Amino acid sequence: MSRPDPQLLAPVGSKDALIAAVRAGADAVYIGAPGFNARLKAANITFYDMAVLIDYAHENNVKVFAAMNTLIKHAEMHEAVKIISGIDKLGADAFIIQDLGLAAIISKYFENIEMHASTQLAAHNRMGVEALAASGFKRVILARELSYPELKIIAKGSPAEIEVFCHGAICFSVSGQCLFSSFIGGHSGNRGRCTQPCRRIWLQGKRRGYLFSPRDMELARHVRKLKKIGIASLKIEGRMRSAEYVYRTVKAYRLLLDASDENFSEASAEAHKILSEDTAREKTTCLFSGRDENIFQPEKAQCLGNRIGEVEEAAKDSVTITLLDGMPGNKSRNAASAGADATPVTISRGDRIRLSNPEKDITRAFKVKDFTVDGGRYTFALENADDFKKGNPAFRTSDAVTDQKDIEKDVNAMYKNYQLKNKGKVVRVYQVPQSYTAFISNKWNKAKTNVRESDGAETLWIRFSDVRWLDALLRRDKKPRLVFSLNLENINQRDEIIRRAGNDITMELPPFIGQRDIQLFKRQIENMISMGVKRWTLNNISQIGFFEGAGCSLSAGQFLYTWNAYAAAFLDDRGISSFNVSWEDDSLNVRDLSGPVPGERMLIYLYGYPPVVRSRILMPDYIGHELIQENDKISREIKVKGKAAFLPVSESKLTLLIPAEPLCLFSSRRKLLSMGIRNFGIDLGFIQPDGKFLNTLVDSYNESESIPGSVRFNFKRGVK
Repeated sequence: MSRPDPQLLAPVGSKDALIAAVRAGADAVYIGAPGFNARLKAANITFYDMAVLIDYAHENNVKVFAAMNTLIKHAEMHEAVKIISGIDKLGADAFIIQDLGLAAIISKYFENIEMHASTQLAAHNRMGVEALAASGFKRVILARELSYPELKIIAKGSPAEIEVFCHGAICFSVSGQCLFSSFIGGHSGNRGRCTQPCRRIWLQGKRRGYLFSPRDMELARHVRKLKKIGIASLKIEGRMRSAEYVYRTVKAYRLLLDASDENFSEASAEAHKILSEDTAREKTTCLFSGRDENIFQPEKAQCLGNRIGEVEEAAKDSVTITLLDGMPGNKSRNAASAGADATPVTISRGDRIRLSNPEKDITRAFKVKDFTVDGGRYTFALENADDFKKGNPAFRTSDAVTDQKDIEKDVNAMYKNYQLKNKGKVVRVYQVPQSYTAFISNKWNKAKTNVRESDGAETLWIRFSDVRWLDALLRRDKKPRLVFSLNLENINQRDEIIRRAGNDITMELPPFIGQRDIQLFKRQIENMISMGVKRWTLNNISQIGFFEGAGCSLSAGQFLYTWNAYAAAFLDDRGISSFNVSWEDDSLNVRDLSGPVPGERMLIYLYGYPPVVRSRILMPDYIGHELIQENDKISREIKVKGKAAFLPVSESKLTLLIPAEPLCLFSSRRKLLSMGIRNFGIDLGFIQPDGKFLNTLVDSYNESESIPGSVRFNFKRGVK
């Protein structure tokens, strides 16, 4: 029995992009829900726009998925539910969800809604798919950094539909586990506000370049493989990209999906010709067909487009560009070849131009509307054009595709037709009954059970991953509760840890356990449970499957996000009864969360080096990493001008970035106590064992005094 072809899913970040996707043959599109999606910098799509776009797509037999793929603060939940309810009334075919609290509300109070698990949920193994399917998700969007053998194992007999990214930008961190932008300026990638620090120029010693900017993914040559293993949906990334980009990529993949075996070679040649006109970054298959040793190209200012000239003059509100005729390598429609016979480069209305100032690390793109021309000099109106100077390069990022020139006319017609069909009908987000609050209103009012500290006493927890810390930890008169952070490097030391620390120790699992390591962790967990270890901290929803029927006390770690009481209730229903506050959360949300969720069920780490990036594609030989050294920090720091510095470290075959200075919230301890929180943590991960330093930390904790030179992350400034 032949498998159905995968659905072709296109990005829509603008009205133009929807027209382009439909014209090019998309089966479905995904659009960011207003206020709650992972691309809040895309063109503003209002609720009324959603109504028009959904109506137009359905008229053309194209499905619409609303992306609400962000974490939601507790106080924001009612607005999120209103948006869900409103877009559901408009007829959206599915919702793409990251927040487990929102998923819980949809499952219980909007049973007709189809849920797709966002890649932000970091599903990277079969156990993750099974846990999400059991939680009501019909489709799971897998992490980008998976190999073909891993995809094949995960997809075979999957209880949920599997969606994979086939084209577009990739993050160098595992999606949903990146705090990079959040740490630098409070703009959280988990909340759709990523400022893309990975695309900036970074310094490491004498090395300077785009150190963390990977090439874009392209799996066009592997479409038949993906069809063969039963992938349900091929997803194109690009809600920040132009309509021209959407049109080209959708058209190319449509050719590949529709081609029969007999004409596949011809279709493939045509598809690759279309994709070769893409002016985005160079392409990679990421880890799909093996490791790409050149996935990073730090010397290249990527995704700028094809160079067509340079800045001649720049004023505050205008810029003049001098064009370079017949430039070698220029792939524009007017410069097919270099040399004396090359057609001069020109600019047309509808082209997209990007200017770059490499010294200031500034780029700016704009769509050409009006301009004046004098020979090869083109002058455009542009705000703050004085960010650029004479000689800065100018690039064309896309040109006005011939059969897309009337796209604005089609957008106007789309709105006019909707108004005629719905004359007098008011489109708005209606108020919804708050019956869903019953989900948490009585959740924790019963007698406390499975609570770590029932007497309300304050408890200090210390987490460590280096067994050598035990000497100092076990010598203390007032012994703290211990948490051992497991990884591939230390998991075989479990016997020594349990023998010396006792089986009352809490074992914490890492946020990423690859498919090939599942059985290793399963065996080790079973052995530790048989030795009496009953306390466990989980950092991914997949890890629930390790403990079914084991009778263990489970806690949600900092990467199994609990940003609202609804997420806490979702996890509590699955046997997870206590919750670690996320590294990137802020004091106001912690306060709001500690109302419905008893403070004794919450643990907040007040000190440590939070991993802001966890990458499977960033390799040791590329960036270099060791554990933090007291006297050898400076040479390995990775910096960006005017921003924080970071250090690369290794864990479980992954590369992590940690801040060069630690987070410390000791001075906020009394404030947290007033919220009812009684469990506080010190994280010794990535720190060399040192008994004197441990004494200093504990003394500072007891005195509620922060460590000099430390940072507070988002706790005081807030997370956007």
